[in-house]
Amino acid sequence: MDENRRILEQGHIAIHDGIIDKIAKDSAIGIKADKVIDAAGKVAIPGLVCAHNHMYGILSHGMPISNPPTTFYGFLKDFWWPRVEDRLGKREIAASTRMACVQMAKSGTTTFADILEAPNAIPGALDAEAEIVKEAGLRGVLSFEASERAGDAVAQRSLDENLRFIEKWNRTRDLVRGMMCTHTLFTCSTEFLQKARELASKLRVGIHIHLEEGKYETEYALQKYGKLPVEVYEGIGFLGPDLLASQCVHTKRQEIEVMKRHGVRIAHMPLSNCEVGGGIAPLKELLEAGLAVGLGTDGYVTDMFEVMRAAFLIHKGYLQDASVIPASIVFEMATVSGAKALGMEDQIGSLQVGKQGDVVLLDPSFPTPLTPDNAYSQIVAFGTGNDVDTVIVSGRVVASRGRMSTINEQEAKKDCSKVAKEFWNNL
Repeated sequence: MDENRRILEQGHIAIHDGIIDKIAKDSAIGIKADKVIDAAGKVAIPGLVCAHNHMYGILSHGMPISNPPTTFYGFLKDFWWPRVEDRLGKREIAASTRMACVQMAKSGTTTFADILEAPNAIPGALDAEAEIVKEAGLRGVLSFEASERAGDAVAQRSLDENLRFIEKWNRTRDLVRGMMCTHTLFTCSTEFLQKARELASKLRVGIHIHLEEGKYETEYALQKYGKLPVEVYEGIGFLGPDLLASQCVHTKRQEIEVMKRHGVRIAHMPLSNCEVGGGIAPLKELLEAGLAVGLGTDGYVTDMFEVMRAAFLIHKGYLQDASVIPASIVFEMATVSGAKALGMEDQIGSLQVGKQGDVVLLDPSFPTPLTPDNAYSQIVAFGTGNDVDTVIVSGRVVASRGRMSTINEQEAKKDCSKVAKEFWNNL
């Protein structure tokens, strides 16, 4: 096992009442268990953490687009808002959530933060997601993306959706809980943002925003407020260690210093940032500032192994420096730093006694040996979701040998395909 308890290549893990009770590196002496999993030849890692996702995004995979947008704001205004988010109902939300949970579980993601925006599906949209996440047995932090882009009435209903969901689900010891969420400066007034911030602070649940995913928000803030976006947020008292800022593609060095001062947490999406033409985030600078940076899928590619590989490679090419963002750091971003990004580092992210029993067993298919010296590079640079053998969440096996234990995968796939076809036909 490595010094930070992120990889166990030989040994035994005992989980009692959902919590890691004992870890023995070599011998099973003294370990008692009601159920024993034979993991001979396997490698144990912590459950992977996706710090930012849009499960409904699965419905857009392969969706035909005429006259594709050429800018990030154009992508939102001309495609994503009118053709995807504004057309989502609870039927679409349920089908995409179930399929996304299958894909996440089978590829080793045990915890995720999901952001839903479906202005015509509230109230109750988050509950539709939550029931399926609970059925899947995954650990989900769910929120509704509140904004004023669809008018004042929807804006208030979106805040109410978060509030109602948090009050209902955060009182239980379930795997699912809620947090507050808003969109951006160009879809929210500062007054609206302050209202959301006050709710998050009062409820002590944290708050999630999209930040400078495209250059449009930077330009908008400079034109309207004469300040960079992070400076605007600081000026209204929005920043804090409970803030999760996703994307941060166009965030400037002086903004990073402000975020460092306030202990802001970050979610990095290397693949989706490329897909929408948003740009390449200053990941090296974010890490050097000591910020907690997790990885996210953003509803694009669900397999966190692909996201890890992208984070490992893209910045090397962009900066023309093969030494930046080493595999060990990337693996940390997908595990313990992802847990920090969600404010859950005391519960998940590493294989340690007292933490939740979220464990992924890999059956590596590498053509060369996996050793203590190369484990990170083998897993990050060459691993895939297909290497996942068993997925355990809070001591419960949710996937084993490529099959879900909690959800009927074939039914989920069939339903998602049917819903997507109808969704596309009604464009």
